[in-house]
Amino acid sequence: MVLNDKVIAVTGGARGLGYAMALRLGKQGARMALLDMSAEALDQAVSQLSAEGVDAQAFVVNVAEEASVTQAFADIAQRMGPVSGCVNNAGITQDALLVKAKEGQVEKRMSLEAWQNVINVNLTGVFLCGREAATQMIEAGHEGVIVNISSISRAGNRGKVTTQPLKRACMR
Repeated sequence: MVLNDKVIAVTGGARGLGYAMALRLGKQGARMALLDMSAEALDQAVSQLSAEGVDAQAFVVNVAEEASVTQAFADIAQRMGPVSGCVNNAGITQDALLVKAKEGQVEKRMSLEAWQNVINVNLTGVFLCGREAATQMIEAGHEGVIVNISSISRAGNRGKVTTQPLKRACMR
């Protein structure tokens, strides 16, 4: 895929792997739409990318909320044009044991709220952002790429409960 002037959205794009991917794709000519929850981190990332010669814009979004994702992708289309690619990079972990026990007694259990937060960001967020990106690609009449990744944990830890999307790249 030739990246010159293609709009690529990166969730979790204000720092870490998301920022690194935005820098790499931007250096190859893509116009970057950075999506993240922190306006401050986004502003800093856009400033740093601009200093590197990368065309980037910031979009504050909570990938776990449908209305927020729908609005963010509509804003991207309005300000930059329809996306040609989406990197679903945002992810969280709620570091907790399923059940913590000592001497045969349960001391603490992972809350349903903590579990649901992980599901909402790591799974539902991928679905929502992928759906919005695919919709824009279809409506614009052009092909594109959606990449779903996981950077939080490869195999997990003993006693921990986690839900991480599988590493995979989906191409049309």
